[in-house]
Amino acid sequence: MFKLVYPKLWDPVKLHDWFNLVVIALLNALNISYLITGEGFTVFWTTTMLYFLFDTVFVGIYPQSVKSPVVILSHHLCTALYMLIPYNYPQYHWCMAYCMLVEVNTWLLIARRCIGGKPIELAFYVTWVGLRNVFYPYLIWAFYKEWRSETVICGSPWNPILITPLLQASCGIHGARGGGNCARATMRAAWRASAAAGWAFLTGLNYHWTLQLVLKLMRPGGKGAAAPCQRSQTPGRAGRAPKGAPDAAADGAAVKSHFL
Repeated sequence: MFKLVYPKLWDPVKLHDWFNLVVIALLNALNISYLITGEGFTVFWTTTMLYFLFDTVFVGIYPQSVKSPVVILSHHLCTALYMLIPYNYPQYHWCMAYCMLVEVNTWLLIARRCIGGKPIELAFYVTWVGLRNVFYPYLIWAFYKEWRSETVICGSPWNPILITPLLQASCGIHGARGGGNCARATMRAAWRASAAAGWAFLTGLNYHWTLQLVLKLMRPGGKGAAAPCQRSQTPGRAGRAPKGAPDAAADGAAVKSHFL
């Protein structure tokens, strides 16, 4: 068990990267298939949830496998919670599918390190700007409109972003008084509002990562793709590069967008 937790003969960084290349490719295929056909959401949702749970456990055991384990773990846990929205409300399936499109860029981010090549590098930058800096802000507006429409249905003048816990607790009271329909609408409004608030935070995080990427590219020698999976380990320092060696994960290994 000690050898498994503190590996010396294998590199958690490489294992984590190649695992993500395979699984995220599968998630992207399932997502695109759902967006095209409108079918297979249950398989897509289940596979995504299992991935997040497994990756959370792996990063928790081997934090050296990523550059910012706290960011990754926090993101995965929040994502798993947000995924309960489309699970309980089928009308929000499209929200998860649109959010998960950013995993195309996540896959290219990892492929840029492990495979390399100009086509992958170009696709990485194009999808970074298109998905993280353009599409994500648009989703804030889309979720805001959803919240507004649900507020009209419910007829409540309150802003559920500020009182989400109160609204959720009050749903049981309204239901007991026979106001089941409005209570359910209020619950949906609260879910939507909290999702919009969280999405605004994630979008800001994407712009923060974008700034980090731009600053890295502006540094001498910072331009270009990293050598394929070059972050190797040395005996006694599993997953860490030798002193002075370039960090293959420096350009955003912490970027694991996943729906939020």
